[in-house]
Amino acid sequence: NRFSAISRQPATRQLRLLLGLAASIALGIGLVQWAMTPDFTPLYGELSPASAAEIIQSLERSGVSYKVSSQSGIISVPSDVVREMRLKLAGEGLPQGHTSGFDALHQEQQLGVSSFMEKARFDRALEQELSSSIASLDSVKAARVHLALPAQSAFVRKKNKPAASVLVSLYPGRQLTENQLAGIVHLVAFSVPGLEADQVSVVDNQGKLLSSQGNGDEFASTKENFRYSQQLEQSYVNRITEILTPILGVGAVRAQVAAELDFTIVESTSERYEPEKLVRSEQLVEELTTDGGASGVPGTLSNQPPPEPVALNSDGEQEPPVLPSRSSKREVRNFELDKTISHTRETPGAVKKLSVAVVVDYLEKLNDEGEVERVPLSEERLAEITALVKEAVGFNSERGDRVNVVNASFVAPPEFEPMPAPTLLEQEWVWRSGKFLLVGVSILATILIVLRPLLQASPLPAAGTPALAGPGGTIAADGSAMAEDRVTLGYQQNAGLIGSQPAYQQQLNMARSMVEGEPERVAHVVKSWVAADG
Repeated sequence: NRFSAISRQPATRQLRLLLGLAASIALGIGLVQWAMTPDFTPLYGELSPASAAEIIQSLERSGVSYKVSSQSGIISVPSDVVREMRLKLAGEGLPQGHTSGFDALHQEQQLGVSSFMEKARFDRALEQELSSSIASLDSVKAARVHLALPAQSAFVRKKNKPAASVLVSLYPGRQLTENQLAGIVHLVAFSVPGLEADQVSVVDNQGKLLSSQGNGDEFASTKENFRYSQQLEQSYVNRITEILTPILGVGAVRAQVAAELDFTIVESTSERYEPEKLVRSEQLVEELTTDGGASGVPGTLSNQPPPEPVALNSDGEQEPPVLPSRSSKREVRNFELDKTISHTRETPGAVKKLSVAVVVDYLEKLNDEGEVERVPLSEERLAEITALVKEAVGFNSERGDRVNVVNASFVAPPEFEPMPAPTLLEQEWVWRSGKFLLVGVSILATILIVLRPLLQASPLPAAGTPALAGPGGTIAADGSAMAEDRVTLGYQQNAGLIGSQPAYQQQLNMARSMVEGEPERVAHVVKSWVAADG
């Protein structure tokens, strides 16, 4: 029996066998666990403790294994479920910044809390609420709000104005538009009593000041004018592209427009009367007065000598005397008043001049040999395209507009080779299979190198059983088992068991007892010696 033979081994050899067996088992178990352990990939970066706790609870409900880094707190999950878990957590609204906000005000307060602590608690809750509101924007990943609210006092004549600072962390590749930035500023300003919009500063996670406070209305107007110019020029470019693309093909047209705009604000007030007057009323007065002869109370003035005789006419009649007369004429006309007062303000942004540049690609045609060749456009075709461009942008020669259409051959973009398919060694299943293969090879090597030599070691002869030395100092054995029973009956084998070299007489006695106890085996051994000596 091999186990009984092992039990008869020396204590040192048994100890080595046990240590080798234990090491082999431990190595095999470790390799199997290493092969069965999946590769972990970070699920999210740095998270707040509240968000990390919610994510861990969701992973435990889903039965997904995870690891939490003791240094950074990063949560990692198996690589094959990373995308699935991210989508699942996103559907649950995770991760999200957990802020208590005004909910903290509902907590019970300890007795003896000062008014300063109550105000600080309220300010903190307001900051958290504003942070949550700003973080709900699409481009904002996280936000923090800091409020500087001066203490209110009736004994202070000059009061400090409240101020606020907003720190926004944007998603990669995102940026805040002017409208979004103005919305954040006004959201904070109107949430705090007495806070003005110009006292709110917005900073991104790179330390860049986003708000334009203190720059005045002129700077804001300049930015607005620049943005309007870009939008107008882009609208002209879109018109040109949309009208020429169906004719020339996709990507065969490149256009740029430079618009010179007039942002001068003109206001005028005029008062005007209509030249064609209407008569509302008219009054005409004419007077004629004639003086008579002497008349009055008798007296000195009345007793005047008679007038000179009047000459007779042809009929012999006496003509009437000519008396002095006086006439006056007065005319009054009243007209309707047609008065017009107008106040005119011209909207800024009028187009003063347009400069349009258009580049058209060559056409592709098949030649007689069936090959594709690029040919330029004819002059007539260029004239038609120029006319279309002028109509699209509203060309006005009186403003000095210019349109230039050029036909040129576009440089073909470089063709990028598709990414090669992953090789056999780059595929994940190969590495996974390789891990199991390595485990199998390691276990097999452990068995062949460590366990097999220890298990194949020949057991020592049992107590009371002498061993016969064959030719060359080997123990003879019967049949096919002789090769396995060869043990040197000398000092090297028996030194560990007996402790000293046996005497010749003792060996002889052992041989005699062997002959008496197993004569057939001894005879077989002697025959083999004789046959070996020839």
